[in-house]
Amino acid sequence: MTPHIDDDGVPDRCLSFTIRSTWGHFKRVGRSVTKQTYRIPPRTTVSGLLAAIVGSNRDSYYDVFQSDNSAISITPLADLRTVNVPTTGLGTDPGQDVTQTRGHWRSYQITYQDTTKDRQLHAYEVLADPVYRIDVAVEDASFYESLRDHLDNGTAVYPPSLGKSEYLATIEDVTTDASPTHTSNADGIDSIVPVSLSETVPQPGVSYGVERSPAVMEAERGGRRTTRFDDYVFTKRSGERVKIADKADVTPVQVEDRTVVFR
Repeated sequence: MTPHIDDDGVPDRCLSFTIRSTWGHFKRVGRSVTKQTYRIPPRTTVSGLLAAIVGSNRDSYYDVFQSDNSAISITPLADLRTVNVPTTGLGTDPGQDVTQTRGHWRSYQITYQDTTKDRQLHAYEVLADPVYRIDVAVEDASFYESLRDHLDNGTAVYPPSLGKSEYLATIEDVTTDASPTHTSNADGIDSIVPVSLSETVPQPGVSYGVERSPAVMEAERGGRRTTRFDDYVFTKRSGERVKIADKADVTPVQVEDRTVVFR
């Protein structure tokens, strides 16, 4: 039986797991030379991560994660720390120099980039030791059941990673078919909250971060396009909580021992 998501975006059950890695990088939209990262993986990135576990084809899973048939909550479980890593790379200009190698007794030729020049230095901003708790519900029966089976069995069609493919991640503490319950007058919310900073209640000694990132995509001829961006507020240190003013369209829920907001 698949989850049902109500009009407030809260499901009656969800899949929950912790994902961690040594490094993470979620490239900010519009940045090119300096590769800055989001502190919180965008909703579209989490969708791609889950699709990779299931083994969905590229551009085939966007309908599964529309705003009316899916719900995702992300809770940072560690301090959100970043470091800058200088990286030397090669350009992708098709007109740059190449080197050709020809076989000795068979007629074949290999063409590859000349790596002795045209190198480029980029600074990557990366997350150090990122850990997140992901709660997810989708109404697509086939996808939900396949994802639940993979999480239960500790398997994945494509290895999960936190952003870049080399930042391989581990998944642990899996809970399937968890039942969220509504809460009222919550003291604070552990997960990121889809509101603007002006709608939060400031607390002494607590620093907040605000990000605007892609939330929903759809397939189009030859690729995909983002149809919705969302603003999110989060705290930068583990254990600190976001307090929000009373707002009708933000519904805190309890999953296990955490107060989260689905989005």
